[in-house]
Amino acid sequence: MRMWLTCLLLLLPWASMARADLGKLEYFTEEYPPYNFSDEQGQPTGLAVELLQMVWKNSGVTPQPIRILPWARGYYLLTQKPNVVLFSTARTQAREDLFKWVCPIGYSEYILLGRKAQNITLTSVDEMSKYRISAVRSDAAEQLLLNNGMDDNNIIPANRLNQAVKMLTSGRADLLATSKLAGYDALREMKLNSDDFNVAMVLSAEQLCYAFSRQVDDKEIKLFQSGLTRALASQEFLKLQAKYLPIR
Repeated sequence: MRMWLTCLLLLLPWASMARADLGKLEYFTEEYPPYNFSDEQGQPTGLAVELLQMVWKNSGVTPQPIRILPWARGYYLLTQKPNVVLFSTARTQAREDLFKWVCPIGYSEYILLGRKAQNITLTSVDEMSKYRISAVRSDAAEQLLLNNGMDDNNIIPANRLNQAVKMLTSGRADLLATSKLAGYDALREMKLNSDDFNVAMVLSAEQLCYAFSRQVDDKEIKLFQSGLTRALASQEFLKLQAKYLPIR
C-alpha cells in the first residue's frame, strides 16, 4: 500500500506538467465549415472546435484561446513556431513528416469542382494542365495539384475559399480545387445553386487531424491522443456528428 502511494505521488507532478504543457500550446484554425468556422458573434465553433473542447476536458486542460486565421497564415505559423496546433489539417503524404499528428477529426474528399455549363470532366491528372484551377493558398487541395505535376502557373491562389469560388463563377478559373464538403458548403453560404456545378474529378480522400509543431513533446501528443480517443468513443461525439454532419 505504501509503495502504491509512493508511485502515485511520483506520477502526479508528471501529470500536472503534461497538462500544463498542453495549456501552453497555441491553437489556430480557419473558416472551414462544418468542422471549424466563426459563429454569428465571431467566435470559433464547429465539429472540430467542440471536439477539441472535449479533448481539453478529458485531458484536464483549461480551455484555451482559438484564433481563426487565413489558412496560409496558420500553416506558415505551424511550420515556424514550436508550440502550434493547426486544425482541421489534412494528413497528406507530403505533410506526414513535417508535423506531429493526432487523428482523426474526420475524413475529407478533395475534388475539382466545375461549372456544369462548361461540362468539364477529367479522366486523369495529366489533363489538369489544360485548365486554370483556383485553390486556397497552402491548402491540401493546392498541394495535391502540385504533387500531381500541375504547373503552378496554372494555379490561381486565393486566401479564402469564398475568393476561390468567385474565381470559378466569374470565369477567371475553369475549375476549383477544394474539399467536397467545404466546397459545396461555400456554394450554399454564397447563395449559389449547387446544381449548377459538377465534380470534374476526385483528387484524393484524406484524414483530417490536429497537426502539431514538430517540437511539441511526444508525451503531450500521447496525452492529447488519449483525450481524443475517449472523446470519439463517447455519446457526445455522436451528437456532434448529428449536429454538424447530418445525413442529407
